[in-house]
Formats: sequence, structure tokens, C-alpha cells
Amino acid sequence: MIEKISDFINSKDGVLTFRTGGTTLNEKFVEKSVQNMKEECRDIYEALNLGNDDLVFISTTTPKHIFGYTYHYIFPLLYGYRIIEERINYPEDIKFENAVLITTPSFLESMRKYNETPPVKPKVIIAAGAELQEKTFKYAQTISERVIEIYGSTETGTIAYRENPEDKMKLLNGIKILEAGENYTKIDTKYSVKSPIIIEDRIKLSGREIEFGSRCGQVLKIQEKRIVSSDMEREIINSGFVRACRCFEYKGKLAVIVEVNKNGINYLISNDKLSFTKLLKEKLRRKFEIVPQKWKFTDEIPTKENGKTDRGAIEDLFKLNLSLPLVIERECKRDCASFKLCFLNNSNFFKGHFDGFPILPGVVQLFWAAYFTKVAFKLDCNAGQIRKIKFSNIIRPAVIVDLNIEKLPNGINYTYSDEHKTYSSGLLPLKNIYEEE
Repeated sequence: MIEKISDFINSKDGVLTFRTGGTTLNEKFVEKSVQNMKEECRDIYEALNLGNDDLVFISTTTPKHIFGYTYHYIFPLLYGYRIIEERINYPEDIKFENAVLITTPSFLESMRKYNETPPVKPKVIIAAGAELQEKTFKYAQTISERVIEIYGSTETGTIAYRENPEDKMKLLNGIKILEAGENYTKIDTKYSVKSPIIIEDRIKLSGREIEFGSRCGQVLKIQEKRIVSSDMEREIINSGFVRACRCFEYKGKLAVIVEVNKNGINYLISNDKLSFTKLLKEKLRRKFEIVPQKWKFTDEIPTKENGKTDRGAIEDLFKLNLSLPLVIERECKRDCASFKLCFLNNSNFFKGHFDGFPILPGVVQLFWAAYFTKVAFKLDCNAGQIRKIKFSNIIRPAVIVDLNIEKLPNGINYTYSDEHKTYSSGLLPLKNIYEEE
């Protein structure tokens, strides 16, 4: 491998072609000339200032990807550093003095999770492939003198870097951001035969520094693996239990919000969310390397007024510490609304209330009454004193109840009931009325 790469960098007009899925759905072939790669490595050398110490380059990556090819081979060859070709597969393989570890966030996250300490701490860690989460970044700083996060793509080469999780990323000299749009970024790069390049990443530009926002294409990059979200969504829908769904990246993990159909509702009521999730995961594992780690089930995927998916509202659902009740039916009018709900078995709010005889806590009933008031009327009634509160009967898991809410001049009247009895009722305070922009 080293001999072949040496032949390439010593040629005058050599060109390499890299295959990548990019951040779009279509496979791409990206050309890099020897001059492109030399210029990129020169700018890396000046930016990272690794010095002329007796460094040893080791890697958990492979030369099949541009990051491993550039940082594990081209760069150290050009500047006379020693290369260990044998791949680092486990933390215990990190046993070289003065090592520069070329790795990925997922490898570091696995080390952090199990509190691994390598036999010999690397002098420098250089990581790329996905966003390096703050807690993983800080863990890496405990096992190395320097940690450098690289942001880039096959198409553009290295775009930017940083050495602290709190810092913005600094652009390399050969990179210029021409346009930072809502759904794309246009980049002029000296590190590729073709330029400018449009990538489907959102970034914020401040002088020569940037903040990475998110990937906005249909290809998600999770744990260094690319997932075509539309393919996974199609497979989930084909299960027969799902009307629609949306897959997306949430805090570095693959998440999905699922709009269930009648079959899905019946399955959830008869079983529970855990078994339903397991059923869908087993189906996905037949076709995909990774499956969603976070799931939410609903009767309607939140949308904006223009009909587009409301990503902000979806993320708010995932931020909740409570399991979502299953909404079987809903009807919302100007001054009243009703939601037919089922509080599923294994919902986290049943824990501790009570062992062997779970019931729905009163505080949870109040929370969801306020929550669905906001859904129905865009009214915030989380602050203030609740009046006329009355708990008449207990609500057990998997029991279907109606939540009826009504706007009154002095607050929101709510009632949990079914055709036989009332479970609880009260008057929620009305503190804040707002309108969406």
C-alpha cells in the first residue's frame, strides 16, 4: 500500500478516483489530482502544527475512505512520519509511543462507554466521520495530549477543524464558503478537481470560522454509516402497521417517528411499545446495517402550516422524558377538543406506581392535559394553580380513555372519562396565549 501511494504522490499528473454516496442519494465518483492532495496536506500541516517529532501514525480506519487515505497515508508520507499499516481494531492495540491515532467518533464513543484506557496514550487523536459529541470529545482529551476533530467530505476534502468542543471550527486555507443556504452549502475547494462543490449540510459562517448545523439531504450519516432515510421509511411502512414515518438524526443517533395505522394501534394496545419496536427492528435488520435507536409512536406526524414536516415539533417529542400515550383518535375544534388515549403497558411513568398494580399518576394526567391543550389550541397552561381538581377513579395500563378539553373564560376544563365513568377532572390555569409566526 505504501509503495503504491508513494508512486502516486511522486507522479506529476496522477489522478485518483474515489467513490462516495456523498450527502445525496446518488453515488458519486470524485477525482483528486496529486496536486489537490499535496495542497490539502500542506494546509493540514500548517494548520495542525504537529511539528517534526518522531511521530507514528496509526489508524482504526481504512484507505478505502478519503479520511483514512489522506491522514493515515498521504499526509505522513509527505512529511516523513512513520506509518504503522496494521489496523487498530481494539483499544488494546494502541501501544505505540508518540502515536497519532486516526480514528472515528464511534470508536472513541465505544471506548468512553466502557471507560477504556489504551496501554499507551496516543500523543494526538485526529477524528472524523461524524460529529464528535462533547462528552466523547472530553473523554478523548483525558487519554491524549491533543484531540483534533476534522470536518470534511470526499467531494471537498478537509473543510475545517477544531481542538475543543466549545470552539467553532476553523476553515482550512484552501476552502472558501461561497454560499450557506438553508438546505445546502456551496464550497470553493482547492482539494478536488471539480469546484465549486454543493454539499447538503447546513453551516453557519462567521469570518473564517463555521458552526456545523445538520445534514439536510435524504442520506443520513450515523456512526460513520450512510443510511438512505427514504429506503428505511419505505421498509417500515411496508410492515403493515404504519401509515407514515420520518427517520432523522437526533443527538448522533438514528431516530424515527412512526404514524401508526389501525393495525399498529391494535398491536400496541394488545402488546406494548417494546414488543412493537422489536418487531420493526427485526424487519429492518434484514436490510440495514443499523436500525433506529430512538422511537416515538403517534397518530399524526407533526406538520407546519405549509404541510411540511415540523422537525422542531418532532424533536420536542423526543426531548420529553415521559413515554407518549397512544392517540387513537382526535378531534379539535375552536373551543373544544377530544383525544382518545391509551397509556400503554411498560410506559415509564408507571414505574413505581405501583409494583404489581400499576396506575397512572395524577401528576402525569395533569401533564398530558396541559400538553394536549397546547396541541389543540396553541395555549400554554403549565404555570399557575390548578383548581377544582378531582380524582374519581384510577387509570390502569392499556385502558382506553377520552380526554376532553374545553376553553373557558377562566381557564381550560379537562376531563378523563369513558362511557362508564369519570376518572379525573380539573381546571387548568391559562397564563399565556401565543401564535405561531
